[in-house]
Amino acid sequence: MAEIPTLPDDILDLGRGLIPRPVFLLGCARSGTSILGEALASHPAVTYLFELSPTWNSIVEEGADHRLEAAAADPELARRVYEEFSGRLRGEPGEVLLEKNPKHVLRLPFLATLFPWGRFVHIIRDGRDAATSLMFRNRGDGWGHLQVPGWRELLERYPQENHIRCAHQWRIAVETARSDGARLDDRYLELRYESLVEHPLAIVEQALAFMGLDAPGAVAEFCLKIQDETEGSYHALKQVRHYVDNHSRRIGRYRENLAPDQVAEVEEACGETLSQLGYLA
Repeated sequence: MAEIPTLPDDILDLGRGLIPRPVFLLGCARSGTSILGEALASHPAVTYLFELSPTWNSIVEEGADHRLEAAAADPELARRVYEEFSGRLRGEPGEVLLEKNPKHVLRLPFLATLFPWGRFVHIIRDGRDAATSLMFRNRGDGWGHLQVPGWRELLERYPQENHIRCAHQWRIAVETARSDGARLDDRYLELRYESLVEHPLAIVEQALAFMGLDAPGAVAEFCLKIQDETEGSYHALKQVRHYVDNHSRRIGRYRENLAPDQVAEVEEACGETLSQLGYLA
């Protein structure tokens, strides 16, 4: 990631005045962004925006994939973003504007240029579980969810092996965000999906502290909904359509859903990243 360019001071001052506390929640699709977003949104000081992709698409022209570099953030575009997003704030003291959007896993340079005072929360899930969940929107010759750089080549190379291309999708998304996030110092926070499922309140409290907020009772109450078992459990809003009733637990679901040879192929596709993150010994 190259040096993050700076927008003119008057434009940045406008943005800080309109949106003083922006936070972006990102992660490869099917990595827990929705449930974490709802947990953070249970805080009364958070205005929560769920995947405003149509709004972004009306402002920014997308290219061959969902990657956005810093150069896309020019002054006029920045002004439009500030005005559009500030109109969604309630206007309460200390209010945090939180947008959850998996596409942002490929857009940190762009967002960091628009919001050099913003904060970024990246949730990461075991790539084997993420790929297993991604598979049900990547059947046959279709490509679902995030269009990572090189997605067309992956689709051509693996026209039917969707577990392999989903593993690459996860790998590219996570590697890109981690590389970009390393340049943001203390404005970038990584969390693990597995820790969220096992210790929801502790992880949500960590994220809220990063956002400059405490954790009132409403947050603790919501966290009781987050669990590993799938039977009779709560599903994040708008995510029920993605749920397939074929696994009893969220953590390690790949063991229930993938054949041994598929697990081996997924680990071959993204094993280095899995190892770096501690998912593989």
